Amino acid sequence: MQKVKNKLSSYKLLFLYSLFYLTILLGFYLNEDSLGGARADFLYHYNISQKFSENFLLTFDEYGTNIAGMNARNSPVFWIIISYFNNFISSESLRLINSSVSIIISFLFYKCLLNKFKNIDKIFLAFLSCVLFLSPTIRSISIWPYTLSWGLVFFLLSLLNYCKFLNTFSEKEKNLFIFKCIFFTALSAYLHPSFAAFFIFFIIKFIRYYNFGIKTLYILLFSFALAAPSLLYVVSKDFLSSFQAAQGIQTSNLQSLNIANKILIISSMIFFFIIPILDFKILINKIINIKFKVLFIILIFCSINIYLFNYPVFDSGLGGGFFYKISNILFGNNFVFYIFCTMSIISIYLLLSKNFYNYILLLVLIIYTPQLTIYNKYYDPLVLIIFSILINFDFENHFFKKKYKFLQLYMISIFYLMMGIFKSHVY
Repeated sequence: MQKVKNKLSSYKLLFLYSLFYLTILLGFYLNEDSLGGARADFLYHYNISQKFSENFLLTFDEYGTNIAGMNARNSPVFWIIISYFNNFISSESLRLINSSVSIIISFLFYKCLLNKFKNIDKIFLAFLSCVLFLSPTIRSISIWPYTLSWGLVFFLLSLLNYCKFLNTFSEKEKNLFIFKCIFFTALSAYLHPSFAAFFIFFIIKFIRYYNFGIKTLYILLFSFALAAPSLLYVVSKDFLSSFQAAQGIQTSNLQSLNIANKILIISSMIFFFIIPILDFKILINKIINIKFKVLFIILIFCSINIYLFNYPVFDSGLGGGFFYKISNILFGNNFVFYIFCTMSIISIYLLLSKNFYNYILLLVLIIYTPQLTIYNKYYDPLVLIIFSILINFDFENHFFKKKYKFLQLYMISIFYLMMGIFKSHVY
């Protein structure tokens, strides 16, 4: 009886994922680019992959330099892999095969949720995972291949092993899951270097678990061995110069690495992407009960960052997120943006509940995007994944215990997707 029930459950899951994947195939047919720049990014980097096919050593040497057509901040690993397929399949066939990454990402997210929320009905977890099919980022990088898509696959594999590490009582299994978690994080970073920031969280977590014992040394040595090739590559390149040019404009390292820009913009993005899963009654109650001293310190912190804020002007087309754009479109200045940033920082502080590891993850999310340009695609759907899997956040009370939240999440996701399609194809 249980086998029959599991089989029916598997069929439902297969049907659900197939249904959502059809929307990706429709987007493929229509050349959808709801991000607005995914097609251009693919064509630019695909041209580099062809150069790798023609002359690997020369292209590897020129990659990431200011030579025309070779400027890139991304890791070359993904495009080197693609270069090996260029002689066998066309770019259209490559795109069609790559579209399947949307299923892999969504399914791995489902497996992570399954390991995290054992008391929640599987169908609810499946519907939550399928909302990723509506993400403009997932849709665009599935239709137009990009390093982030497969980097996210390996990052989700690292999260899956992290969840298994937390669930098992066997010391032998815990050791295995720790090393697999680190291994897959490294693979994700080789494809999309920003994921390397999560090493900070995992290393701190595992070192504290082993209480600085001999196994800590094994973890550090294993991590260093995995990172060594990338470190050699970075040293061989003029790493800091990559931050001086973004989207055709010259900037100083001081502006590119301005932490105030990142704190304000990334905080507003995090808040924007968790709005659909928040129970505002819980949040408002926390805000009402916040201590005056804490509020005063947060306002001082926000004021300092606002004073140091020097992100490029809105019409430069260099991102900034939803609140930054709305503020400038409607009012022609950053005033409303600053208000939303302050609200976002207060809300995030209260939601993190003074948890040490939560603060580490917040730091990771801020340094995840070290360059000048900060786009929504870097945090969609990453914020949802992190808040549901890694952050110690009362996800069940905020989301699962209120069934209307699924409708709310899907409606907001569809609206956000339509906005992206409108912006890229009409506006």
